[in-house]
Amino acid sequence: MKVGGSKDLLKLSPFPSEKYEELSLATLTAYSVYWLTQWELSTTLENLAVLNFKLFPTKFAMVGWPEFPDVNRTNRSVLQMRPKYRNFATSITNKGVFLNGRGVDEAQSLIGRLGTPSFCDGSALPVEMPIARVRGSGRPTTVHAEDLVAKVKRSRLFQAYKGGRWADAEPIDLINFLEVYDHTPSDEKRRRLRSFETAANEMKDAEVSEFLEAVSSTFRSYLHR
Repeated sequence: MKVGGSKDLLKLSPFPSEKYEELSLATLTAYSVYWLTQWELSTTLENLAVLNFKLFPTKFAMVGWPEFPDVNRTNRSVLQMRPKYRNFATSITNKGVFLNGRGVDEAQSLIGRLGTPSFCDGSALPVEMPIARVRGSGRPTTVHAEDLVAKVKRSRLFQAYKGGRWADAEPIDLINFLEVYDHTPSDEKRRRLRSFETAANEMKDAEVSEFLEAVSSTFRSYLHR
């Protein structure tokens, strides 16, 4: 069983409270953002509030109404995650919360302590896609061209392009597509984009090639800053 949509978050099992009671709300929310990203679900405040409540109910339940999530607690934790405070993430209204390198490290540090989320029926959740990391000159693992093309077509940025919503695309969407951070060097961002272009050419996929040309043109100033 896997998370196929936001409604599946309701089927998740809570962690024992003794494993997380002394942890900060910001740290727990970083963990939730990490997993929403793994499952390719939107990291909106609504999804975060539900996931926080399902995984950590004693910390994110509404006072007096423990069967409901407290959105205000999740919102406060998101504010604490911003660069001015904990420096775990950035957030954009109606777009979601996006972990930086420090936030990913914070979230991953909890996996050894908490494990991975699981469903109430006891089934475990497989990790389908690790969040790509950039460490110095490190490079992601090489994959086959068909895998890269398939990844492009699964991306939200490609869906926006296909769905006629290209005018709404922003740099944060490109960051998520390339699986980098805002502070990742521009040459690394361009290298990742080129890897998709090479794969599309190898597979002779004109649709993906046209999309990547649009990406390169639309975000040219961002990719060369």
